[in-house]
Amino acid sequence: MLVLDTLQASRRSLPRAEEDDLRAFLDALAEFDDIDLTAVLDGLKKTKPKTKAKNGAPKAAKNPTALNEATVTKYVQELRSAQTPEAVAAILQSMKSIKLPETKAIANRFRGFEAKFKSKTEAVAEIETWALSTMRAQNRKGKISEIF
Repeated sequence: MLVLDTLQASRRSLPRAEEDDLRAFLDALAEFDDIDLTAVLDGLKKTKPKTKAKNGAPKAAKNPTALNEATVTKYVQELRSAQTPEAVAAILQSMKSIKLPETKAIANRFRGFEAKFKSKTEAVAEIETWALSTMRAQNRKGKISEIF
């Protein structure tokens, strides 16, 4: 598999923690190495989503909890503009009154990709981890640019 070989080659240039994550991901992918991806995609194309209830009427749309977009946007902007770990901690402390759906939305938008969180604590921990790793990366980038 060309993609798998490329990923394995690129993992050698990563920091240790990221290399371990990528190694675990590649090991998980290795289980499916013998499965033909085109057959899976063809099978997915043939399946039709269920759009009707048993009586033939269209299914009623689920009523998702409406997010407070202003709150989500505010916290995402604050997290992106935070310059120190203390600032991130203060923002996360002020997020204690926010409900679970908003916290999940903040975590996903701040990180830039969707993930499922089991709890508010898990989402907040992921925000903190992501913010601190981003700060460390920017700090390293600044130090490298000073050298050159």
